[in-house]
This record gives sequence, structure tokens and C-alpha cells, in this order.
Amino acid sequence: MRKTLILFCIILLSGFLHISFGCTIFTASSNSTVLAGNNEDMCTTNTVIHIIPPSDTKFGRIFWGFKGDGNYQGGMNEHGLFFDGASTPAVEMSGWNLPEYQGRYIFETVLEKCKTVEEAIEFVQKYSQPYLKFSHILVADAKGGAVVFEWGNNRMNYIRKGDDNFLIATNFNLTETFHPEKECNRYATAKKMLSENEPSVSLFEEILSLTHAEGKFPTVYSNLCDLKKRKMYLYNFHNFSFRKAFDLQNEFEKGEKKYLVRSFFPQTNAELIFRYMSDCVDNFEDLPSHSITFKVNAKKPFENSKLYLQGNARELGDWDEPGVEMEKQTGSVFQKTISLKEGKLFAYTFATEKGECVLLGLNNQKIGEEVMEVKSDTTIVVDVLDWKRIK
Repeated sequence: MRKTLILFCIILLSGFLHISFGCTIFTASSNSTVLAGNNEDMCTTNTVIHIIPPSDTKFGRIFWGFKGDGNYQGGMNEHGLFFDGASTPAVEMSGWNLPEYQGRYIFETVLEKCKTVEEAIEFVQKYSQPYLKFSHILVADAKGGAVVFEWGNNRMNYIRKGDDNFLIATNFNLTETFHPEKECNRYATAKKMLSENEPSVSLFEEILSLTHAEGKFPTVYSNLCDLKKRKMYLYNFHNFSFRKAFDLQNEFEKGEKKYLVRSFFPQTNAELIFRYMSDCVDNFEDLPSHSITFKVNAKKPFENSKLYLQGNARELGDWDEPGVEMEKQTGSVFQKTISLKEGKLFAYTFATEKGECVLLGLNNQKIGEEVMEVKSDTTIVVDVLDWKRIK
């Protein structure tokens, strides 16, 4: 069986304040409208969408998730079937004697084969679902059907809307919780607003905005899906001033495409600072690494014995002095190659031993700190015209 990696959202709970940080997923329907939305809270902005046109045996679909993750976090297909998952505290799981699904993450296959919630249940219930030990999955369809797949009280549960026209999943086990509004402030906020209003794009945007997270695990992207119209609205890094609309039928005509989420949006200062200071892109083992070669060509002989690279990446010393020593090729040429993950945003500069000299470039200007994003193997060549000794 293919090894399955499912990230979902990292969950951090504060029992005293009853404030939780993690993903928020919800759906609501009326006679004319069926919508589903989700906030994805995580420690990396290396996020993607993947559009796959229909084939003879599979429905067309759009997925969203993380570059370098083995599976997608959620998606919607050409029939308006939607899914997304959220992490939960681990529950006891035993007595499940069904076979595990052989293939990719089973809910990705659901979007390939199923049109409705009932078809999804019929397909999934043939298999054991070990990932439900630490997560639950919300599925909704264009007819207004919705269900949360969840293991609780040591059995499989299919949680429906009941008397409500909405269904919500955040980061606690619904089956084993008597007062969900007290368990999670995001759940309480979404429930109040969905109870008092008919579903609309503006209402869902407001809920997504009010339940978004910041800090070390911010909302890195949000989706709003119109299941009847087969449209998806995408938002980047909890900025709801800009949205990118995708009409699935139009997108399918363009062929299979995969995009970085941030490629559609202007970069905000908040996102830039997060990527520079906190992004956990280094932790994604399946993400490709690239070689970054630094080459310093000095026009004058270098009097000091050593030249160092400094920067905010671990491979550059995390700004700790002196940094990473460069390899002297000749008396005035230095080189160093490091490996960094694709999508890493990092800063770098050069320093002499004990900071005795400043490197001067064009027009005798100090060669200072530079910032770049890792996209491919790259060679950075720096010409040093002079060395200014610091007294």
C-alpha cells in the first residue's frame, strides 16, 4: 500500500480560555444556494491548487493543499462534491476489521468516482480509515447533503445536519462532545452566524475572516466553494480583500494545471515577514531541494584569511557569528554551495573574520543583505571591488 501522509491542520488548544487554533470547515444550504468553506491553518505558505480535467473514468476535480505533502487537504469535483479535513485529539480506535484502501488518500478517489454524499459514504465505508484516529472529514454535495466522517465512542459515525441547514467541523471530536460551542470559539462563531443568516458568498467570507488564525500557525489559504455553480473562490494568507475565482468547467478546458496559491495574489507585508521568520518549509521531506552556490570574485587581493556567509537559514548559521566559512578557490575568489528547500525565502550576506572589513561593490557601495526565494538551482555571483577595513 502506498504510504499515506495527511497533514490536515495542526491543533493547539487552550482549555482555560477555550480558544483553539486550527482549521475551520463549514457548509450551508438553502433552496437556491449550497456553499462550503474552509480556512487552512498551518506553519507553511508553500501551498498549491491542482486542477485535473475529467477523463473517461474519472471526474474532473480541483484539489488544494501543500507542496511536498503526499496528499491533498481538500477539493471539489465537477459535480459539486466537496471534502476537507481537520485534525482532532487522538481517540481510541479498535475493532475495525475492514481492509485499508489501496491507493492514494481515499477522499481524493472519492472525488474521482462519486457525485453525492451518499455515494461517498457507500464507497468509503468498505474500508478501514486509520487516519480518523486523529482527524475528521467533512463532505458536502450540490444537493445540500453533508456529513462528517468521524470515529468516536469506538465506532464509525456519520454526522449529519439534523434540523439545521448547516454543518461545521473544527478541531474537536463532535461525537464525544456535549457542548461544542464551549469547546471551540471558531465553532461557536460559525454556528451563530449560520443560524441567523441564509448562506451567501458575503456571509461565508465574513465567517472565514472572523475565524482565521494568525501567529505561528496562521490561516495560509481559504476556499469558498459554490457547489451548485461549480465555482471556487480562493484567498491567500487570511487576506480577504482579494479573491481569485475559478469556474471549474472553464479551468478544465485549459488542461491539467498546478499553481502556487500565492502566484495569484499581491504579497502582503504580513505574509513576507511570516515566510522570512517562521515558515516551516524545511520540514517537508518530499519537497525538492536545490543547490544555491555563492561565488565572490574580488578585484583586489583579500588580506583576511577567511570569508563567511551569514543568513537566516540553518545552512547559513541562523545569523550566528561568524557564519558558514566559504571555500577559497584562489587568493581572491571564494565559493560555497548549500542546499535549501524549494519555496524557502531566505536572507544572506557576507562577512569577514571578526567583522574587520566591509565588502564594497559598484560605486564603492557596501554589499549588504539580500533576500531571495529558492525556485531552482542557482549561482549567485558577487563582485567585490574593494575591502574597507573597519578601525
